[in-house]
Amino acid sequence: MKKTLLKLSFSILLISLLAACGDDKAKELALKENKENIKETKRLEQERIRIEKEKLAMDAEKLAMEETKEKDRLLALEKLERIFQDVYDVSVSAKKTYFYDKPDFATKRKAFLLQYDEASILRTRNGFGYIEYYNYQTEKTTSGWMDLADLEPTEHGD
Repeated sequence: MKKTLLKLSFSILLISLLAACGDDKAKELALKENKENIKETKRLEQERIRIEKEKLAMDAEKLAMEETKEKDRLLALEKLERIFQDVYDVSVSAKKTYFYDKPDFATKRKAFLLQYDEASILRTRNGFGYIEYYNYQTEKTTSGWMDLADLEPTEHGD
């Protein structure tokens, strides 16, 4: 684009110099070159517009994909919460899972449970379950939110 503008400026300068000299053949040549430069500038502008339209279309497609991904994530969370809807006892299915202060991954605590640890689930929200874990060795209860994906319902025989 810069080369074309530079070429166009040079052509204009050449035309004005030749006009001052009065050489008709040189004027024609300079005008022809100037027309070609203008044509090239228009072509480049059309190409820029085409590329900009493509970029806008790609941005819209990316946004639509992100919206679909978010909808799928929310549906998966709802499904997970339905699994734990009437469950009171859970066990940890992951090797290690952490407690959270809120049903939000940004509130991770140091406390965790290990695979096969069992606890009680009191409620669910945002893909998390509010868990109470009683440690029989220390005789202390730890409670907080845990990622439901790291838990599974515990089946107890009656």
